[in-house]
Amino acid sequence: HSRGGSAKIAVVASGLFGSISGSAVSNVASTGVITIPLMRQGGYSRKVAGAIEAVASTGGQIMPPIMGAAAFLMAELADVLYQEVIIAALLPALLYYISVFLQADLEAGKIGIKPIPSDQIPSFKKVMKSGWYFLVPFIILLGALFWLNAAPETAALFGTVSICVLGSIFSYNEKRLTLSMMWLCLKKTGEISVDIIVIGAAAGLIIGVLEATGLSFGLTFMLVQVGEGNLFLLLGLTAVICIILGMGMPTTAIYFLLAVLATQPLIDLGVEPLSAHLFVLYFGLMSMISPPVALAAFTAAKLSETPPMATAWAACRFGWPAFIVPFLFVIAPNLIMVGSALDIALTFVTAVAGIWIASAGFTGYFLTRLNMTHRIIYIVGGFFLLLPTEAFEGAVAMQIAGAILSGVGLAWELKLRRQVST
Repeated sequence: HSRGGSAKIAVVASGLFGSISGSAVSNVASTGVITIPLMRQGGYSRKVAGAIEAVASTGGQIMPPIMGAAAFLMAELADVLYQEVIIAALLPALLYYISVFLQADLEAGKIGIKPIPSDQIPSFKKVMKSGWYFLVPFIILLGALFWLNAAPETAALFGTVSICVLGSIFSYNEKRLTLSMMWLCLKKTGEISVDIIVIGAAAGLIIGVLEATGLSFGLTFMLVQVGEGNLFLLLGLTAVICIILGMGMPTTAIYFLLAVLATQPLIDLGVEPLSAHLFVLYFGLMSMISPPVALAAFTAAKLSETPPMATAWAACRFGWPAFIVPFLFVIAPNLIMVGSALDIALTFVTAVAGIWIASAGFTGYFLTRLNMTHRIIYIVGGFFLLLPTEAFEGAVAMQIAGAILSGVGLAWELKLRRQVST
């Protein structure tokens, strides 16, 4: 019903599928064959369509409740409950997808994409009537976790059984789940499990060698020494190392390795353990869209028939909040649901506002097309709004300055819009 609907649908679909696929590259390859042509048909350029697909698919690995299997590993390695992991990961993941959603909308406004005519859109009631049962396994999974306090393995089993039952009762495209299909699913699950076990074993060997040779302690010591007690510097160094080490690796392997090598220096400087684990996961995954080895972006470039590096840089532009949000939830634990409800809500709302304003500056469009001066005003104002109030002394004043700058930019844009209309 809104402009850029094809991209927004692609963002939601790729994010949901990516959460269960466990690999950004395979997710792009699976959903991109549908979503990229859909976005092209909707009016987006090939490069933008490929970039949006790469960013949306990569983000699925940080979207609760499954997070591409990383959530289960994180609960084990961080020594916390699985429920705590998915609660902590929720707001950062929402910020990620809200930003992609908003940028898809702004990009549509910039290039003049119109909403799909209402007569071409199926009614919500009709869609739910034909596919409501797809939501049931997720409801059962979350219900078992939070209301029954079941173990993650038990909750997953409940969800799996519900899929088998519903799939055998209800048809999709005139097909039902048969016993032979269930057997193939079990076989495929075993194959995927073997892959994860092999990755874990290989990572264990690497970690064992690092521990035996002292390299793991050496890396930790080097990070602490270079950071010299400066949390911001240490976070920056850790982010770069995570992106480099994560290049070309699947999600579980990325997280497994980085959790052992890169989290301890952060924890030693007072970072919440869960924040540290989420931080390294985020930046490890950002290697999927970061040149020079941006595998998810390169896969999307192949499908959209665009230059790989150009698509990767465009993906970085659409995924820019993912390079900022991890710093925010380390500095402001409110974003991982630590603190009062009011503080959590205020931090989240100001973060959304900051991302929206800064995204307008990066895109070059808000209510109208923006000139360079206007774009700089929005980018600076948006970044000031993003700063958590507890980041450093004077952060509140910078937030106020960001709100004023954004207001000035909006007033200026409204004035220009009125002049054009008259």
